[in-house]
Amino acid sequence: MRIAICNALYPTPDDPLIFGGAEVFVRQFAEELVQRGDTVTVLRASLKGRRSTENVNGVTVEFIPVRNLFPPFEERKNPLVRLAWHAIDDRIHASGEIQRILDAFAPDLLHSHTLNGLSTDVWRMAKRLELPILHTMHDYYLICPKCSRFKSGASCQATCGSCRVLSDNRRRRTALVDAVVSVSQRTLDIHRENGVFDGSKPTYVVRNVPNPAIVFSELTHGPGPLTIGYLGRFSEEKGVRLLLEAVACLRPGSVRLLLAGRVSDAEKETLKALAPEADVDFVGFVSPSDFYRQVQVVVMPSIWHEPGSLALVDALAAGRPVIGTPFGGIPEIIEDGVTGWIAEATPQGMSAAISRLVAEPRLVVAAHEALAEKRHARRAFSDVVDDYQSIYSSLLRGRSNSPGTAAVLPLK
Repeated sequence: MRIAICNALYPTPDDPLIFGGAEVFVRQFAEELVQRGDTVTVLRASLKGRRSTENVNGVTVEFIPVRNLFPPFEERKNPLVRLAWHAIDDRIHASGEIQRILDAFAPDLLHSHTLNGLSTDVWRMAKRLELPILHTMHDYYLICPKCSRFKSGASCQATCGSCRVLSDNRRRRTALVDAVVSVSQRTLDIHRENGVFDGSKPTYVVRNVPNPAIVFSELTHGPGPLTIGYLGRFSEEKGVRLLLEAVACLRPGSVRLLLAGRVSDAEKETLKALAPEADVDFVGFVSPSDFYRQVQVVVMPSIWHEPGSLALVDALAAGRPVIGTPFGGIPEIIEDGVTGWIAEATPQGMSAAISRLVAEPRLVVAAHEALAEKRHARRAFSDVVDDYQSIYSSLLRGRSNSPGTAAVLPLK
């Protein structure tokens, strides 16, 4: 099968930037398809502003210059410039280079993922070639230009007027898509609540699975503070400040907190000030498997509707119970009281969950043992690729689930 994949970023030796989990998934996915005998071309945004081609592990990666004020994911402090970028991204026609690449490659189908900078207009170009289109939703790009539905320190309860205006074209273009995959049921439901993929398209839920490189490790426990960890971005919606505020409520010396990821010196000082008596260590970039070996419990303090956290499934695969919040796809992955715990997204709720584990360390051990029992039955990345190939075959045969139904693949 010849498959064209669109994603805003695709890490390569020439341009290795990784902004989130989608590009990690797409790279693993594309390479697995190639190993299975498919021919794959990936179309991604060129952050350097030039057209180029790179071949990586059998995948042809086409870099497309962005027809906007600046490349996606680039920081701009001026809110008017950001607003203009989003308006252009929603209205602009995709680069003619994309049409030329599709014409030359002649794929059997188009599989789109995140489209920041590339534009949903790629769907129109695919339809000119009468290609079936599958779209995977990793975030809220189709209904929120910022992709997060998060504003003024809180998750949005409704779509604001500016988001409706700035996503008007992409909403209308969803009519061109033939089938939809979401990484969580909650993410799919939020789109449906906002009138996108609300019953006219076959839909599927294919949840993320751990990185194959994650290693299950035995739990280190004994006397001393409970070691809890956070690994990920330090953006506001990730809730790292909530975590520090929760730790500040705990008895000094009862926990040790390890924070992994990119963070500025100024933000470090701000976070430390939230819990001045706490034992907090910023460990920077580390191997996830190495990081999980250093902690006993992982915390996912998200305060937005996180669609399908890769860090969460990785932590569970490493044998580390997770304390999460009731947002997005998090409760769909954590078995509350078995493989982790769902805590109220407040300093008091989070600190209460941590305090209970400090007082009853046997709960951590029991959750770790539950993860050990489940690890051999857990879905692997090959299962995810199997699912997608089945959807591909359905699209090419012109058959899929009845419109409006959601085929939800169970999390094991």
